[in-house]
Amino acid sequence: MSAHMQKARICLPLIVFLLPVLTVTAHRAIAQGAPGEKIPMPVESNSRGKGMNESDEKFVKEAVARFGDRRAASQAMALQGWGSIRESKFELALRRFDEARLVDPKNYLAYWGRGAVLSEQGKLPEAIEQLEIAGELIGDSEERVSLLADMGALYSQYAVSLPRDAELERARGFVTANQRFTESLEINSDYARSWREWAVSLYQQERFSEAWNKAQRAIELKAEPFPVDFLDRLKQKMSNKE
Repeated sequence: MSAHMQKARICLPLIVFLLPVLTVTAHRAIAQGAPGEKIPMPVESNSRGKGMNESDEKFVKEAVARFGDRRAASQAMALQGWGSIRESKFELALRRFDEARLVDPKNYLAYWGRGAVLSEQGKLPEAIEQLEIAGELIGDSEERVSLLADMGALYSQYAVSLPRDAELERARGFVTANQRFTESLEINSDYARSWREWAVSLYQQERFSEAWNKAQRAIELKAEPFPVDFLDRLKQKMSNKE
């Protein structure tokens, strides 16, 4: 995904890079190719999934038979979805996440992934909704740090997308963004990406001194570099405020 500061960025969950946590069965199935190629799943951005029909039940039964249980099947499908995001195959990714959600409605990676795709499509309110669902389901504290950073970035981007005269809604978006970044850093104060994304958000909020402090902390922690001219523009804004 684009690293440009004007786009919401969704980080690939750490679990994507930790495939050994999956069962051996899931590993084999991933190697065999994408599950459920012939089962098109509906896209429902505003729900956790409806009741299953006959074809859904058949799909779940086949997935369980292939992977061993619902959790392993859903994990494998979600990971394939994240792999599709890395390849910019967003429609395929959305389909995989819907499959993962159908098999295990409590798989937070499926909702996180749907949020990633929806944010890439510019559907920020729907993306936020999906990440909030993921936040209700996630249990791993290390993963939560990253998820909260993504939430903060999305809330901030949503606020930026609103017209200037929607002052109250813009303010609410930025307040929630700041809350999510704070929550992330309360879990891990050395999480560089939260500092980086918060700095960008505070720049968008025109809180330039705070943005500078956050940016310096991000740099100390060796975060992903800021866009080429970000720090220069931030310095200029601070000078203009003096």
